[in-house]
Amino acid sequence: MRNLMDDTADLEFTLAPHLKLVRLRAEAALVRRLNAGYGFADARIPAEVYLRDDAARERMSRDSLRPQASHAAQYGEITAAIADATTAAQSALSPLTELCKRFALDAAEQALVGVAVAYELDADVRDLCHALAWRRRSALFADVCRDLAPELATSRDLLRALHPGGALRRSHLVTVGNEHGAGGDFSIGSTVAVDRRVLDWLLGDDRIAEPLNALIRLYDPTGPIGPPPVHIDDSVLADIERVAGALSRQLDRGETLPAVLIQAPPGAGKQAVAHRLANKLGRCLAVISLRGAVAMQVREREFSALDRALSEARLRNALAYLAGVEVLRTSPSDSAGPDDGMSRQAAIRTIECYGGIVILATAERGMPSLPMARPFHLIRLPTANVETRQKAWSLALAALAEGADSPRLADTAAGELAARYVIGPGAIGEVIENVRAFARATGEPATRKSVEEAVGRRLTLRLGSFGTLITRKARLDEMVLPEDVVEAMNDMIAMVRERTQILERWGYGEHLGLNRGVSALFSGEPGTGKTMAASVIAGALGLELIRIDLSAVTSKWVGETEKHLATIFDEAQSANAMLLFDEADSLFGKRTELKSAQDRYANLEVNYVLQRMENFDGISILTTNFESAVDPAFLRRINFRVRFPSPEVEEREELWRRLLPPDTGIADRVDFQTLAERFEMTGGHIRNAIVRAAVVAARNGRAMQPQDLLTGAHHEYSEMGKVMPSLLD
Repeated sequence: MRNLMDDTADLEFTLAPHLKLVRLRAEAALVRRLNAGYGFADARIPAEVYLRDDAARERMSRDSLRPQASHAAQYGEITAAIADATTAAQSALSPLTELCKRFALDAAEQALVGVAVAYELDADVRDLCHALAWRRRSALFADVCRDLAPELATSRDLLRALHPGGALRRSHLVTVGNEHGAGGDFSIGSTVAVDRRVLDWLLGDDRIAEPLNALIRLYDPTGPIGPPPVHIDDSVLADIERVAGALSRQLDRGETLPAVLIQAPPGAGKQAVAHRLANKLGRCLAVISLRGAVAMQVREREFSALDRALSEARLRNALAYLAGVEVLRTSPSDSAGPDDGMSRQAAIRTIECYGGIVILATAERGMPSLPMARPFHLIRLPTANVETRQKAWSLALAALAEGADSPRLADTAAGELAARYVIGPGAIGEVIENVRAFARATGEPATRKSVEEAVGRRLTLRLGSFGTLITRKARLDEMVLPEDVVEAMNDMIAMVRERTQILERWGYGEHLGLNRGVSALFSGEPGTGKTMAASVIAGALGLELIRIDLSAVTSKWVGETEKHLATIFDEAQSANAMLLFDEADSLFGKRTELKSAQDRYANLEVNYVLQRMENFDGISILTTNFESAVDPAFLRRINFRVRFPSPEVEEREELWRRLLPPDTGIADRVDFQTLAERFEMTGGHIRNAIVRAAVVAARNGRAMQPQDLLTGAHHEYSEMGKVMPSLLD
């Protein structure tokens, strides 16, 4: 993944001319000492210490007898060889030359890294450097580098190349230690070593070592790992052309490069835009996990993970792509600890000082901005409408059939998928990549069903402790409900399925200012089937159902509840999942009169939820036992308000029949009408009574009997706090 210029692609890359030049300069440095009579000098005697200054050396050794110019002929041969080797090294195109170009190293920095590379790769250079270091330990010392490179002849040049703010140290190309090997202050007596990953790259090994391999993924447009096929609108392509042209001109003029900010909703294809921009500039793309880098810096208490990741990208001449820049906006007071805040600040400084092209991506809405003092080019992606989604699905399905045994899915599938799944082109590309990977692993062709299953797997939310995935999806025929409730549920299913037709094709969304969100409030006594009805709707629509744990969402700290809710709504919208808020009156309750600071903050939470519900494009269901406790402003924003009444006698009888497992074998001996008449219970309580009957039978070591259902119903009735009918009636 060298990405060198095309006209030099066939040349042989070698470090031999450079190693030879450094080796000859090391020989010359040693011969200069021999010519000054210091071949057998004793470092314990001041007069025997080799001094580079001629006047000082003459004063210190005035009374000593030394053989002068004993190796003059050798020195002349070496000098002539150095001249030839310099010409050869300057004309040779080597990876080291490309390294210096990519990191914009000045002459002193090039010389220092060149000596460090030769010290690691050439055994003769290493031995000569040890001889030049006198009686010090075996290492490469900065003052020895001065003898081997004329660009480091002065202490000023050497110290500037060693400075932590210089390109060598900032990009982690070399490490500098003190005489005992530890890091810290630098001086002309410091040790110098080239970073191992730099050596690996110079020798043709492009692998990324741990722990950075967990942060970086390289995409080479000419290699086997390429980006997934993603549709990009013409307006966005024009923006990419504009930004690529501006960056090319700034690169040619050697100007300071601004960042590139891509602003788009989740799944819109931000990474695909970054790929296209990298292709326009003839570069590969290095996708770096910004959140992972910040977490690694906190975990290891070493704030250089992002530094090293960006250096890896620059080493490979890649554009660095950092998604989720909003993670840097969290203030230190909101973080887990001081290390978290320090790590974020270190990441911000790293991006500010990075000299290469960096692409930042954010899903934040509103005015675009960066949490750092760096100018940027803006590329904004619009929310994908049904036409854009259909084009994206057409492109993705065509790519799915290329080079595989998978048949080309019908063109109608693209339209159906676009109407059903409100996910952007980037998410569609990820789905197709997952389908292709699964097809390769199993050897089975990709089908419409496998595509839909891949979408379902992608819709699993990353909500942590805030939500629980409800895996069991009930069917409508399993429930016993009044006709008006069933009709309302069918209307909700139809609205979700046909909202593309209603809102986008028929223009209701633009004309009436409606968003794509569909919401419902299910109210009724406990056990009347509200949660089960939500699972029926989710199953009919083929969506994941996430039950939100309000105890984990609400917080006593000001602003934390809103932050948790923002995470829930953002993740649900990007995943196109259905949210279920059980006991919603605790969160969506009425606003109160301001009598204390607590009332003010409580009302702020309600106002925030109102705003997010207004802008939420997903599907949400609220359940409550007390509809009157819900704020009227919420009721106005709800599309469907469904009241689940307590079942009548006929409905209770049907519930007893349906909920009793057929495997019990006692259905024909049970008087379901009597159970329904005696016990006024909802479906949830009837289910509990049947389970209690099974417990009674299992405790007695026998099969279930009809009498056990009466016993279980009495236990449940008692626990409900109701007067129990007599068992003898």
